[in-house]
Amino acid sequence: MKENRRDFIRQAGVSVAAVSMGSIGVAVAATPAVAPPGKNVSGDALQELMAKSTIRVAVQAPAEATAQQLSFYKQMGVKHIILWPDDTKGPDYYTDRKKYFGDAGLEVYGLNNNSLLNDEKIVLNMPGRDERIELYKQHLRALGKAGITYTTYAHMGNGVWSSANGVARSGAVARSYNPGGESWGQWGDKKYTGPLSHGREYTQKEMWANFEHFIKAVAPVAKENNVRIGILPDDPPVPKLAGVPRLFSSFDGYKHAIDLAKSPNVGLCLSVGTWAEGGNNLGKDAAGMIDYFGKQNKLFKVRVSNIDGSAAFTKTFVDSGNIDMYKVMKALKKVNFDGVLIADNIPQMITQVGGRTNEAYDPSLAWTIGYTKCLRDRVEEEAAIA
Repeated sequence: MKENRRDFIRQAGVSVAAVSMGSIGVAVAATPAVAPPGKNVSGDALQELMAKSTIRVAVQAPAEATAQQLSFYKQMGVKHIILWPDDTKGPDYYTDRKKYFGDAGLEVYGLNNNSLLNDEKIVLNMPGRDERIELYKQHLRALGKAGITYTTYAHMGNGVWSSANGVARSGAVARSYNPGGESWGQWGDKKYTGPLSHGREYTQKEMWANFEHFIKAVAPVAKENNVRIGILPDDPPVPKLAGVPRLFSSFDGYKHAIDLAKSPNVGLCLSVGTWAEGGNNLGKDAAGMIDYFGKQNKLFKVRVSNIDGSAAFTKTFVDSGNIDMYKVMKALKKVNFDGVLIADNIPQMITQVGGRTNEAYDPSLAWTIGYTKCLRDRVEEEAAIA
């Protein structure tokens, strides 16, 4: 990048705290500075402004996070947490976890039950479907009892599809997908392969009937318990994989699903990196999705990630790749987004000891959270001095 990054940050009106990140990146640098020269928000006024922001940055944390991990989240300036507890835990565990994190000064924004996402019995109308839906209702009631008001849902019949790991900047290991090579779907301990993952071709009509059966059963329970359900995009968002149509792979698909739900408690968990995997075949890009569904108060959570490629892709760092994250953040501010941002599909940096880590307090997470907060702070400051 030819321009001096530190000068660029100052010209753009970003807080001094953001300078410590050292690199704003190619996508942001391409955007002209908009803050008037000499005007910015700093010191206590800046901290107060960020504290009032409804664009909150959160971390996906282990339900049994250690004291060291809790300190790490707070050192990053994070105040909100998303949990994925062990699927065998009962409803009282939700309340216990909210208190555990609350006592440490961290708010549990959402809690997800991994075993009830991408459940093939629910998605494909297999034997035991209604029993699984009843478990999902119990999950919603447990959230309501604990006072946790958000959960993520995903509706893929044969999981998230990937290929062998690829490489992001400077050798960082990253998830990849190549439809022309070896690939497979996976969720939990189940692995799916083509040409037909479940032995036959499914139709769009029956897939929509299955979703309608599910969402009309659970949406009233979500409303009764003050829980919002954010639906993830299919990963990757393509019309069909291994004989199974994927409903959340276009703007029209999302719109139809929201129309079927007819509930203020059903909306989107938009993963911007996942959405970009669909290239130009989605109907709207991430900013367009934010604008349309954000104005309807249907956008509950946003996953921040970036990719190189589209049909065949490799996940990359948020400051590079196809997506202009500054544009995404501006779109969120424009619709007064009231929810959380989380880091998603992060390439793994090398640790100080020379190995790679998947620990919740790894440098990859810290870098991504810092960059995300930097962009959030920038758009909030620009709005304040406009």
